[in-house]
Amino acid sequence: MSSADRFEYIKVSLAERVFTVTIARAEVRNALHPPACAELGAALDAFERRDDAAVAVITGDGDKAFSAGFDLRWAEAHPDTYQDPLVGSEIVRRKTIGKPVIAAVNGLAFGLGFELALACDLIVAAPHATFGLPEARVGLAAMAGGVVRLTQHIGPKRALAFVLTGDPISAEAGLAAGFVNEIATDGVIACARRWALAIAECAPLSLIASKEMAYRYGELPDMQAALDPRSYPSVMSVLGSEDAVEGRRAFIERRRPNWKGC
Repeated sequence: MSSADRFEYIKVSLAERVFTVTIARAEVRNALHPPACAELGAALDAFERRDDAAVAVITGDGDKAFSAGFDLRWAEAHPDTYQDPLVGSEIVRRKTIGKPVIAAVNGLAFGLGFELALACDLIVAAPHATFGLPEARVGLAAMAGGVVRLTQHIGPKRALAFVLTGDPISAEAGLAAGFVNEIATDGVIACARRWALAIAECAPLSLIASKEMAYRYGELPDMQAALDPRSYPSVMSVLGSEDAVEGRRAFIERRRPNWKGC
């Protein structure tokens, strides 16, 4: 990685087209404060721009916490923080990142940490991982998209049971509810990389188009519009792409395709 990719609160690496971002604040269980969130945003911007990066994996340093949430001790030293409802939510409020992003949850994912995981496309979790939105227990609310996304994933009744009580959710319960894709028995990073490498074999434009359909169909006026490929600009761009031609040729010739992302 170049010097421009060096950060204070996160670590980044790139291998086999998998861009890994590690929250590196283990001393506070990888709690997030505005400077760390800004670095996460910068890293994901870099990921979007890099032609050599197909999939991102976000995880936390160590094996105790993905992220324990917003850094309340930091906020107490910076009281103006509480006046801004958007503070710390730069990443999770992004409507979508074009390329696929996987959360490798290696421990606690509470509050803003859980919201960050929910903002990713897939979640793989260590067996001891625990999720929760405990903001109501400290006089706050999950303002960074967690309530909305959790409700979308598991429905309002089940989501509110966790949100209104602040009760933690085990990895097993998350898998049963549907917001965890896999419990990693072979190590959470190894599991995330296995998913990432499988995704990276696919055409980049096809991945972007698939994400757009999955996330945007509910914004369209009716089911007819949702089922019409012309409703999705990225889907239409796939049709005339070089990769679409290459994919067909590779299938016929029984070889691996050479994607160009165009």
